[in-house]
Amino acid sequence: MSENIKKDLDQAKKNYQSKKYEDAKDIYESIYIEHPEAFTIWDKRFYSWALYQLHVKKPEDETELFEAVDLITQLVPQEDHSEKDGVCAYTMSMMKLLDYLYKNKDYENIIIWSEKLNPDYLSKKTSTFTTDDGREVKLASNKEKYYNWLSKSYQEVEDYDECLSVSKKALEELDQFTNNGDIWFKWRIARSCRELGEYEEAIKYLNDIYRFKKDWYIQWEIAENYFFMGEEEKSLEYAASAALNRGDIDKKIKLYSLLEDLLEDDDPEIALKHSYLIYSIRLHNEWNIDEGLEEEIANAGLDTENTEYWKIERELKSYWKELKFKNQQPTFGVISRIFPHGKTGFVKDESGHSYFFNGFEFKGDPNKYREGVKVSFYIEEGYDKKKDEFKPNAVNIYDI
Repeated sequence: MSENIKKDLDQAKKNYQSKKYEDAKDIYESIYIEHPEAFTIWDKRFYSWALYQLHVKKPEDETELFEAVDLITQLVPQEDHSEKDGVCAYTMSMMKLLDYLYKNKDYENIIIWSEKLNPDYLSKKTSTFTTDDGREVKLASNKEKYYNWLSKSYQEVEDYDECLSVSKKALEELDQFTNNGDIWFKWRIARSCRELGEYEEAIKYLNDIYRFKKDWYIQWEIAENYFFMGEEEKSLEYAASAALNRGDIDKKIKLYSLLEDLLEDDDPEIALKHSYLIYSIRLHNEWNIDEGLEEEIANAGLDTENTEYWKIERELKSYWKELKFKNQQPTFGVISRIFPHGKTGFVKDESGHSYFFNGFEFKGDPNKYREGVKVSFYIEEGYDKKKDEFKPNAVNIYDI
C-alpha cells in the first residue's frame, strides 16, 4: 500500500470521527474503486458506517437505500450479537431495509433480502422507552422483528409451507414477545395449516389463541375449519358464537355466508334471513351485490330497498344464542358487584360462587344493570391478564 493511500484512509477515518460523513465517504469511495485491497477491516467498518449515516439512516429514495445496503453487506460481515450487545453496520442496515420494505408491503423483496441475514446472529433482547404520559413501552428484539416480517411475507405471497416453518421456528427460539407477537405467529400457523388442509392442527392453534384473545374472527376461523372437516354441528356452534360476539356487523359478511351455507338444508328460512342480512349490509354500504343474491331476495318477496341491516341482525340474535348454548344449561344468580367505572363486575350463583364478567356481556335491560339484580348467565373460560391465569367468567347475562 502506498503512503498516500494510507494517509488518505487515515484522513477518511478522522473525517468520520468528526462526523464529516460526506467527506469520509468521498475518500473511501474513491480509494475503494481502485484499491479495495488497501482496506483493512477497520477501514471497511468506517466506510460502512459513513454509508449508513448518509444513505441508510434517512434515505431520500429507495434506490439510494438499496445500493447503500448492498455495498455495506459486501464490505463487512454480519456480527454475532445473539449473546452480547453491540452495534453492527451490516445488521442495522439490513434491519432498516427490511423495515422499509415491510412498511411498504413489498413482501417479495423481504423474502429475497432476508436471505442476507443469519437469524442465529440476531439479538433476542427487547428494549423499552417511556412515553410522555409515563407509559412504559416494550420494543421488539431484532430477532422477533425478523421472524415477524418474514412469516408475514410468506403468508402474503401464499407460500404456506414456509410461513408455517418460519412461524414455528419463531415460537421455538423466542422467549419474549411484544404486541401479542406469539399470538400473531400462532395465527399465521393456523392460517397456513388451513390452506394446507391440516384442519385439526389449525383448530388446535386457534383454540390456544382464543383462550387469550376472545375475538369473533377467531371463532369464525374455527368454524370454517370444522366446516372443511365436515363437522357441521361444531361449525354451526362456533359460527353462532362469532355472530354473537362483539364486532362490526358489516365486517362479518363472510361469517354470515358460512351460516347461510350451514343452514341451507336444515333450516332454509333462517338461511334466507342470513342472505337478507348480507344483502342489506351491501346495499347500505353501496357495495357490489351479486346478481344471484339480488334475485334470491326479490323472489322471496323481501324488501329490496331495506338498508337497516342492524334490525335483521337483531332478529337473528335469539337464534344464534340458541345455537351457541344449546348444549349448556343457564346458571342463575345475582349481580353482586359492579366496579365504579361500570365496565366490569361479579355475579354470584345460587351456590355462592362468584364469577367475573365484562359489562358488555350484560344483554338485558340497561336500566337493570345494577347490583342486586337477579340474572341468568352462562359460564365460559376467561383469561386474567394481570394474574396471568385462566378463570371461569360469566357471559351472556340477562336480568330475570
